This record gives sequence, structure tokens and C-alpha cells, in this order.
Amino acid sequence: MQIAQSVEGDILVLGSSGVNGVSGGPGGDGANGADGRDCDCNWASGCRSSTSGGNGGSGEGGADGTDGSAGQSAFPATFTIEELTGDISIFGAGGNGGKGGDGGTGGKGGNGGRGGRPDQDGAYKCSGSDGGDAGNGGSGGNGGYGGNGGNGSMIVVLYATTSDAKVIGRTARAVAGDGGTGGTAGGAGVPGSPSGSDGNAGRPGKTGNRGSTDGAVSTFKISPK
Repeated sequence: MQIAQSVEGDILVLGSSGVNGVSGGPGGDGANGADGRDCDCNWASGCRSSTSGGNGGSGEGGADGTDGSAGQSAFPATFTIEELTGDISIFGAGGNGGKGGDGGTGGKGGNGGRGGRPDQDGAYKCSGSDGGDAGNGGSGGNGGYGGNGGNGSMIVVLYATTSDAKVIGRTARAVAGDGGTGGTAGGAGVPGSPSGSDGNAGRPGKTGNRGSTDGAVSTFKISPK
């Protein structure tokens, strides 16, 4: 049996659960490219040429989630019951491992700037320019690793009774924490018009590993005085 979120017993001997990891922050979006300069023609003086739109910047990668901490082992415990008048149960286990933090989302790539427009005036004429390329999306951050489960302890119970009352020992295995989920990849920006090239989406982050070890169960030594 593995320890659940809630446990039942008249007496509990438990280790503290591990702390969950912190999620990684998102990556910043890439800057948009500047629009190109339009062509400008004047019948008396000619044309000033157009320029291409600027390229969009790449999105930043999301930050990695931090690792969950290990669950704490339970402390050894000894109980002496001078007069047991009814059944009691004692539950002992270590703490569950903390979950790894999720990876942050990658930033979106910036949009390419619009290319400069063509113009014509009288005998003078100039063509427009291409739009800027779209920026690539940032990669998602990796999920943090889960923490290991804590171990149970030795629990000693000495009791005296004049009835059929008994002490019942229960235990469970503390579980290792799950790894954090990888962050979502950032999408590419929009290419500038006309003829800007597409960007690439980022890579999603990897899911963190589950903690490598579940905790050991508690052991009991229950005997009458």
C-alpha cells in the first residue's frame, strides 16, 4: 500500500512531505521588426528608394522548473500505555516526495516588419521591398525532478490491559514525487508582407523525472508489559 493524501489512525507517526518545486517563468516575446521605408517619388527630383522590413526577434526560452524536495523520514517513536481500555490504531510512514515544478512557456517570435511600398510620380517610378522574416519561437522550459519518498521508522508500543483490547499497527510506503510538466513551445511570429520568410516554433520542454525511490514502510514492535 502507498500513502494517500489523508491517513487515518488514533496515533500518527509521520515524516513531513517534500515541498513541491517552483514553476519556471515564461520566456519573453521577441520584438517585432520595424516596417520598411516606403518608396517616395517626385516628378521633379526622382525617387527615394524603399527599404525592407526588419526581421522579428526570437522568443526567449521558458525557465526550467525547480526540483521537488525529498519527503522526510519519520522519527522513531516509543509509546507506553499503562491501561489499554479499547482498541487503538497507530499509523506510521515517511513523507511523500514533492512534485517537480512545471517548465515555463517559451516566448512568441516577433513579427516581421512590412516592406516599403512602391511609388510613382510622372516619369519616375521605384519598386517596393520585401517584408521582414518572422522570428522563431522560444523553447519551453524543462520540468523539475520529483523528490524521493521518506522512510518510515521503528515504532515500539508497550501496553497493559485487562481486556481483549489491542494495538493495531498500520503503515504505507511514501511515494516519490512526479516530475514537472515541460513548458509549451512558443509559436513563430508572422512574416512581414510581402515575401517575408516564416519562422520556426520552439521546442516543448521535457517532463522531469519522477523521484527515483519510494520510502520504506514503518516497522512495529507491539508487546504487552
